Amino acid sequence: MTWTRSYSDEQLIAAVARSTSWRGVLRELGLTATSAGAMRSVRAHADRISADHNHFRGRRRWTETELRSAIGTADSWSKVVEALGLEGPSSIRTVRGHAARLGIESGHLTAEPSSTRGPDIRPDIVHLDRAGSLLAAAWYTLTGQEVAWPLEPSRYDLLVSGHEGTRRVQVKTTTVRAGDSWKVYLSTSRGERRTYDPEEIDDFFIIDGDLHCYLMPFAAVGGLHAIHLGGYSRFRVAQLGGHPLV
Repeated sequence: MTWTRSYSDEQLIAAVARSTSWRGVLRELGLTATSAGAMRSVRAHADRISADHNHFRGRRRWTETELRSAIGTADSWSKVVEALGLEGPSSIRTVRGHAARLGIESGHLTAEPSSTRGPDIRPDIVHLDRAGSLLAAAWYTLTGQEVAWPLEPSRYDLLVSGHEGTRRVQVKTTTVRAGDSWKVYLSTSRGERRTYDPEEIDDFFIIDGDLHCYLMPFAAVGGLHAIHLGGYSRFRVAQLGGHPLV
């Protein structure tokens, strides 16, 4: 049995001219707009009779004709998306994809220039407490020692193996100024403050707000809740490098 179209070529050409999408064409012809088969059939026949559908937008805000015109008159992809009323890097990727799919010549368009500056990101000592163990681990590693992290919650932060055997290290940081010095707490603050025990750790590694580092054996400060680092300058070690954070 031969299938007969329910519309003429003239009706299809008129429907295409009045519509901005293939679903619109199907509705104009009285066909089911959600039928993928009907859409393929109508589109194929429109191409056979050369019905111009370059004005179709679909869900886009621009037509194929507008895209071709923008590419033809622009010298960069940023100007193409600007001409189409779009903005942002994602718009450039989308438009370039459509141009490739439609076979539009775009070899004359220049790529977007790479930024000559990096992102405007600056370290800040407000994050020092989170970075403390990482900075301490880097310091020990740069001195040629081996660093391990406890697999379970422990009273020490790092296990350091090197010049003096294996040491359990508790890392402390401070951003609290006390006159010309820095004040650092050597006790935990969950509920009631609790000092450390010599059976729990061997050393404190302390980093102040200027990124100066101190390596103190537990015996030098055992039992103390807090200290002012100005009185412990003899335990200061070589800084990681660079300038203090501001």
